[in-house]
Amino acid sequence: MKKHLNTSITFYMSILFTTIFMGSSFPTGKYLISNEHVPPMLLGGWRFVIAGCMMLILTFMRNGERGILPTSKGNSYKGFILVFVIGFLQTAGTMGLLNFAMAFGVSSSISSILLFTNPLWLAFLVHFILDERLTKIKITSLILGVFGVGLCLGLDETLFGWGTLFALAGSLCWSINTIVTKKVVFDKGPWVLTGWQLLFGGMFMLIMSLVLKEHYTLSSLNHWGWIWFFWLIIPASVGSFGLWFYSLSQRGATTASSFLFLVPLFSTLFSIIGLREPFTLHLILGGLCVIVALMLIHRQPRKNIL
Repeated sequence: MKKHLNTSITFYMSILFTTIFMGSSFPTGKYLISNEHVPPMLLGGWRFVIAGCMMLILTFMRNGERGILPTSKGNSYKGFILVFVIGFLQTAGTMGLLNFAMAFGVSSSISSILLFTNPLWLAFLVHFILDERLTKIKITSLILGVFGVGLCLGLDETLFGWGTLFALAGSLCWSINTIVTKKVVFDKGPWVLTGWQLLFGGMFMLIMSLVLKEHYTLSSLNHWGWIWFFWLIIPASVGSFGLWFYSLSQRGATTASSFLFLVPLFSTLFSIIGLREPFTLHLILGGLCVIVALMLIHRQPRKNIL
């Protein structure tokens, strides 16, 4: 009984700090992009290259050289192709487009809400790709989520610009990536997969930074800028992934994923406190609609198929 209680407390603490660290990455990134004027692709590139290297080094120290070699069905060539594709979609696609969204003026709170609508789009995509039928609850969640996004934007036509499209495209990349990971087998653990995809995704973002001719002088970054940059790398990247994988090992994907609605909640809270972003009625109502939609999509019944 006591052991079960301790395990439950450990799980809830780990999932709580997972969502706190994930939520903190949005206002932190927004601060560096908008206040310190760090170019979006350059920021994401260095963040994920360093975080990916740290995760691979930790895995190498624990499991050795063969332990970090990515393989799919025993084939290292397929393994490298897989982590490259995931890095392109999940890291460069999702997070790169998110950084662009914030660079185009979308607030960190709205960015997080838009990004975490990905389970809603995933439910729609898998109906056609993986033959996972749309249930009435899934359809209700989709409608409620789209309505919530509209409320968050306040039905202000000035917010329906490139920034919003970048954030929604990032959410779509995340959904497509989830389908890829469902269909293709990866032999190694999540630390290896995440380390490689962060590294490859970060490298792609640095290449894009060169193509876009982004430039930034590190000496112009003040002490708070350095603090938040390292916060993005260690707690918000390595820490959040490490705690997330621990949470998955304790209770499984379904239970752990049901808490992800806390991420946009914490992101909004930190953005209001740290960045003094406006706390409007349409943001509250829209955010609540999206959160309820996410809770419904993760707690769907197995029956009641259309």
